[in-house]
Parts: sequence; structure tokens; C-alpha cells
Amino acid sequence: MPDVAVDACCLINLLAGGRILCPGSEPSEAAAARNLAMGLTLHVPTQVIEESLYLLEPDDEDPGKLVKAPVDLAPYVRAGLLDPCHVETREEIDLFVQLATTLDDGEAACLAIAKIRGWMLATDDRPAGKLANRLGVEVITTPGLLRLWAERTEASRHEVATVLRSIQTFARFIPRHDSPDYAWWIDQLAQAEGGGE
Repeated sequence: MPDVAVDACCLINLLAGGRILCPGSEPSEAAAARNLAMGLTLHVPTQVIEESLYLLEPDDEDPGKLVKAPVDLAPYVRAGLLDPCHVETREEIDLFVQLATTLDDGEAACLAIAKIRGWMLATDDRPAGKLANRLGVEVITTPGLLRLWAERTEASRHEVATVLRSIQTFARFIPRHDSPDYAWWIDQLAQAEGGGE
């Protein structure tokens, strides 16, 4: 399976989707196989894990209001859905330090690791994407990950639309108009609203 270094923005979006990364009561291998049907191994650098990660969720006292809730990644790691990784080699450290002058530490770590190890980079961050392109690192965005998941799992339009709406609501993410999969994202929501399966 191709390896992907996932930055915080993509990770939060995948978690907000609720059906892509779901550590449940299944044995770890079964959960990983089901949830990572997109055929990728998702690696999360220490710098991303250490960032303040939260999702929005309905307030217990006022369900119409959204509040920040911290994310615990431990269940996702235990289930084999996320693989922690570290900036390790001198080459990775040097590139990380260089990239951290223009990117946040999470994006810099992801890009350094992806470049040196020959992995893909999952990011929606425009500067990180541009730097990745200059460095010859293949980039996949949240819409690309979701499209891959939807195609590989043959998810219904209703299920895909539910995931997309959850990401828009709980991660406050909507793809940019110039995103390669923007039209796909909008089409999935429009067709689901029109009753298409």
C-alpha cells in the first residue's frame, strides 16, 4: 500500500468524516482493512500528533451550538488506522528545519518525511502543496482522499454526502474552487440532495 504522511488539516477532516477512520470494537486488523479501503497507509508525524487537535461537536446543553472537543488519536493508532512516525535521519532533520522556516511544524515534518522516504503528502495547505510540487512530492488533498475512499468502497451517494457534510460541519472544511476534486465534492452533495443514489 502506498505510504502517505498526513498533516493536521487532512487528519482532522478524515476524523470529522466519521466513516473513514472509525476505531470500533472490531479486531484491529479488520478495522484497518475496512476503514482504510482507500488502499493507503496513513502516517502521522509526532509534530502533527502534538498539535492541538480538536473537532467541533454539538454542545450537550445546546445541541444547536457547536463546541470544540479534543481528539484522542490513541484509539486510531491501536486500531492500526494511523501509524505514528518521526523525523529521524539527518537528511529528514535538515529538510524539516529548512521547511519549518516557511511552514508550520506539522506540515514541515510531513513534507520532509514524504520527500526523503518517497511517500505521498496529504495536505490541504496551499503553501505546503506548492513546496511539495517543487520538491517532486505527490500531493493528495482531503477531496482526493474522500474520492478514493468513495470509489474503493463503492459507498452510496447518501453515505458519501453524509461524510462530506460532517467534514463541512465538524471540521469547517470546504474545498477551494481550484481543488482538482472540487467539482466531484459539489456533485456528490447536489446529487444526494436530489435523491440520486
